[in-house]
Amino acid sequence: MVDQFQGLDPAAFRSALAQFPSGVTIVTTRSDEGTLHGFTASSFASLSLDPPLVLVCLDRRADCFPVFMAAKHFVVNIVTDAHAELAIKFATKGENKFAYGSFEFDEAGHPLLSDAAAVIRCELEQAVPGGDHVILIGRVHDARTGSSKPVTWYRGGFLPLGESAA
Repeated sequence: MVDQFQGLDPAAFRSALAQFPSGVTIVTTRSDEGTLHGFTASSFASLSLDPPLVLVCLDRRADCFPVFMAAKHFVVNIVTDAHAELAIKFATKGENKFAYGSFEFDEAGHPLLSDAAAVIRCELEQAVPGGDHVILIGRVHDARTGSSKPVTWYRGGFLPLGESAA
């Protein structure tokens, strides 16, 4: 059987994926040494209600990759329109990411984005290889919502959500 995708143009693939709006998250953790780490992810989803599981995808080339592979816990912060610039910082290598934004800390010292649309605290359940990424599956231990609306990523830019239904 011939692989019908062997000639797939990477630019065409990225363009096709850009047609799918997705939420934006900033995922954070604290290393055993106490250093804060984080990354921006638009590949985030609910996986299961019972048990409560979510998944988020991390690029293997990310500076924080080894830290998240060793971390026992991580936090998913769902980004609002006010966090667009912060999300760009967290998607950039070499930035002092935590110098921006307003973070608070849980009892274990994990950074939480205080004005996020939602904050979901997780224990790492499993890390599953997925091409050039790894899929972090987290068991949710705590979740809270804020009053601001989340923002979406669409066609390479941030797109605020419109009015929601009552």
